[in-house]
Amino acid sequence: MKYILFLSAMWGSGLLANPSDEALWKKSFDGMFEPPTALPVIDSRAAEPMPPVPVDGGVVLLLAVGIAAARKRLAR
Repeated sequence: MKYILFLSAMWGSGLLANPSDEALWKKSFDGMFEPPTALPVIDSRAAEPMPPVPVDGGVVLLLAVGIAAARKRLAR
């Protein structure tokens, strides 16, 4: 009997303490897809284009060695 009273008291308090499912649903997703602060505006004029990168001998040598190693490995 104590067990039944205990369970009914817990069930009753749970109903009084918890709001409806719809209220929980709305509260859970309220403001989820809005940024917490305003996003800064990026001035596109401030960004300068990247300078061209020269292809020096070291890069050409690495590419040539890589191609040769791949052809040798695939030839097996």
